[in-house]
Amino acid sequence: MAYGKMVGIIMVVYQYVLLVCDFVHLIVLSAFLMLKSLWQLMFPLPLKAITGEVVLVTGAGHGIGRELGLQFARLGARVVCLDINEANNNKTVADIGKEGGSAWGYRCDVSSKEDVHAVSDKIRKDVGDVTILVNNAGIMPCKPFLKHTPEDVHNIFKVNVFSHFWTVQEWLPSFVVAGRGHVVAVSSICGLMATSNLVPYCSSKHAVKGLMDGLTEEMRYAGRNPDIKFTGVYPFIVDTGLAKKPRIRFPSFNPILTAEYCATKIIEGVRSEEEIVCIPSKDYYGHILMHLIPRRVRRAFLDFMDTGVDEADK
Repeated sequence: MAYGKMVGIIMVVYQYVLLVCDFVHLIVLSAFLMLKSLWQLMFPLPLKAITGEVVLVTGAGHGIGRELGLQFARLGARVVCLDINEANNNKTVADIGKEGGSAWGYRCDVSSKEDVHAVSDKIRKDVGDVTILVNNAGIMPCKPFLKHTPEDVHNIFKVNVFSHFWTVQEWLPSFVVAGRGHVVAVSSICGLMATSNLVPYCSSKHAVKGLMDGLTEEMRYAGRNPDIKFTGVYPFIVDTGLAKKPRIRFPSFNPILTAEYCATKIIEGVRSEEEIVCIPSKDYYGHILMHLIPRRVRRAFLDFMDTGVDEADK
């Protein structure tokens, strides 16, 4: 009895000692990582080269997707362009070719798992395995929640959320086999902060954030796949035509972004392997600050800024 009790006491003491050691390790590691982050903030690492990478861009026929295709190609990447609008997609491919770049175009309804699978098989045969996946395609109906039909909501989630699942399920396995790869999701500032007239859209973009956060943790857990990278992108309003009636009280402080500028910042984020890219970058710190202040103060500030989108007929 006495021997068993002694063993029990020793095990309890051992567990406490182990907990203290783990906590000290956490403090030392956290301090080191903080210093490392500050150092890299002052002295950023060189951007990684993407020459020869096979970059797949969804929604490549228009807006940010088109600019991403052009700019990736200028950096020496081989670009695979996907879009449901074949004519626009072909134009992006042709324009990349005119600049001396390499590009392939495929018509694809990314909301359809079957279509994504069929097109992915063609890409493997024609080009090879994708190494950087950029999920950019999206739709943004702007109207009050009660004016959205069930079909509207279903379609928003098919394009803005489920398409990410289908493309990632196609290409993540090859990333795991290769031990490297990069998934990029173009979300929205609405994936961090909600606004009126965009309830289903905001919901879909929050879902994309959840997907990217979950994938990041799952792939890094226990050092499983440290060289598979994930980048979530959260831009402010972009002049792509999706936001037909933007409302901005202080346009000099929060200007509407160009697709070209967004694409440049996204690629910089990919090359520096950032997990979160807010465009403009000040929105990242604004998002953190807004969640530190009381809810009523936050709402008063949002009312003062009066920024969002008004209802559009289409």
